[in-house]
Amino acid sequence: MVGYNPDMFRRFLLTCGLFIFLTACVPATSTQLPTTVPIHDSVTPSASALPDPTVSSPTPETLSPTLLESSPTPEALPTDTLLPLPTLELPPTLPAATPVPQPSVDSGAIQMLSPGPLSKIVSPVRVDGYAIPGYNNKGRLDLYGEDGRLLASQLLQLNTPYKWAFFFWELSFQTSSVGELGRLSLSTQDEYGRVKALYSVHLILLSEGMSIVTPPGNLQERCVIDKPVAGQRLSGGVLSVSGKMRPYNNLPLTAELVSREGEVIGTSLAPISPAPDDGYVPFRVDISYLVPKAQWALLVVRQFDDRISGIMYLYSQEIFLNP
Repeated sequence: MVGYNPDMFRRFLLTCGLFIFLTACVPATSTQLPTTVPIHDSVTPSASALPDPTVSSPTPETLSPTLLESSPTPEALPTDTLLPLPTLELPPTLPAATPVPQPSVDSGAIQMLSPGPLSKIVSPVRVDGYAIPGYNNKGRLDLYGEDGRLLASQLLQLNTPYKWAFFFWELSFQTSSVGELGRLSLSTQDEYGRVKALYSVHLILLSEGMSIVTPPGNLQERCVIDKPVAGQRLSGGVLSVSGKMRPYNNLPLTAELVSREGEVIGTSLAPISPAPDDGYVPFRVDISYLVPKAQWALLVVRQFDDRISGIMYLYSQEIFLNP
């Protein structure tokens, strides 16, 4: 019989105690689910958006049909539920350019709409109106002082696809006194350098103050020639001219014939006086002429200014003269 050994019994007890301790530290089961849910690195959902690990997610086959019908496609939206287009606050449309109306048939070859007669003008004088363009679509604007000196002058370009051209210009001037009488004239020339039309208004030129512009008045042509008509072929050495005129003053009308070379081949005077209502006054004059050959000539009717030296008005038309 084996005897009792105290050392061996003590080792046995230590081995059993170690076994019991190690057994108590091992988990009850190795298949327990993790208590945390893995989260994608790029998305951080809120706590309420995390799925409950105790609730299983339904498979696609278990989705409710009513939930699918609650999210219609864009085609299924009724038209009355579409959002209205926003109203754009656009700036107002600029009015379309309106062409300047042409003068009436009996209007003057040159018309000054502004300034009117005896307007009080402080420099600069603003001029606008209509004119039948001269050669190369040119016109000349001149402003004279009461002593006949030229205060300002400007060559105008009168471009237009119509009969009359609209013009606008400003002329700066200096007066020799506080105020003086002036004459503003616009003239045109033909291709031979002859003055074919000239129209003037008297102005009161001021060195200071405020401009006061008067209306233009009657814009009809001041001179109307009944005989001869433009382009008529004439002979006999005497040209009879008849017509009507709204004269500026009591100075006689000067009627003359001017060749294309600028030579005066006949001239005569016709006495005339203005009508009280600025109406037309008839006139008649005979012009004797002598030409060595058949040629064109410009029939000119003009009236001089009775207050400032120079021509106040001129009208013309071309005719053909035979010897």
